[in-house]
Amino acid sequence: MAADPAGMATTSEDFIKGLSLAPASAAPAVESAPLRTRGLSLGTGDVAPQPTPVSVPAAPPAPPPSTPSPAAAQRPSVNFQVEFERNSATLSPKARKILDQLGRALTAPELAGFRFELAGHTDVTGSTEHNLTLSKRRAASVRDYLTTTFQIPSRTLTTAGYGSQRLLDPVNRTSGVNRRVEITNLGS
Repeated sequence: MAADPAGMATTSEDFIKGLSLAPASAAPAVESAPLRTRGLSLGTGDVAPQPTPVSVPAAPPAPPPSTPSPAAAQRPSVNFQVEFERNSATLSPKARKILDQLGRALTAPELAGFRFELAGHTDVTGSTEHNLTLSKRRAASVRDYLTTTFQIPSRTLTTAGYGSQRLLDPVNRTSGVNRRVEITNLGS
């Protein structure tokens, strides 16, 4: 896989490979008794007895925004470097080149029909509030470029900004690898 020095995607093939969902055939085969689900017995022709009602406790509170849910942690995602003008959401010419690769990938048949989240990230330089706002503006700038240049429907691209909450290199908090955009396949 071709990638920049930080190991991030740089070609449309990198994006397609990184964002594709695992094929169903890749799921491990399980040899066991017939699957039972919600009072049905699949594959045996038997009718299971009606379940007894059970009281269900209230759901636990949602995790804070800085902690991805277990389902989100399993979604295919790709980090990539997008250069912006300093302290702005204006794309550099180099950024447009990488976004052209991403746009080609998102319009490829392998990724058709999926929704994606574009998430902006920063390092710790600057205030938390400033970084959060800047990361949101940058994610929106990436979305706008893709929807305008590649006619990708805006309803398929959501944006989020995490500022410096999710550092790739927490030991070197000002490292350039922390300043990035991440795209995650949200499914169909």
